[in-house]
Amino acid sequence: MRLLPLFLVLLLASCTGKSPTPQPSPGAAACLALYTFAPGNYIMDIAAGAEVVLDPGVQEFPLFCGPAAARDYVNRETAAGRLPDGDWRIYLLEGTFEDIVHETNDGRYSLKRLASAVDWVTE
Repeated sequence: MRLLPLFLVLLLASCTGKSPTPQPSPGAAACLALYTFAPGNYIMDIAAGAEVVLDPGVQEFPLFCGPAAARDYVNRETAAGRLPDGDWRIYLLEGTFEDIVHETNDGRYSLKRLASAVDWVTE
């Protein structure tokens, strides 16, 4: 039993000085689908079979791993006055996390390239 504390100290000492292996963002593994918000009139276009393409060059599109997180963000930002009141709807995007997500310096996710809104979330 006296060797156990010594073993633990040696084990911890052997780990110091090594740089940690970069880990994927926790959201990367958890995001099976990506959602954002946009004006409600896009529902009509999607329902009619039109392609609705969101362009991050025109405006920032925050991304979320679930529709509830997207709705909570819209509600919070609207209440705080940082997002104008409007008919904001939640949309499912085409693309994978690795393909369309840009992680900002403060840990948020946003759209990094053109992406299609392929469906809307019924709330």
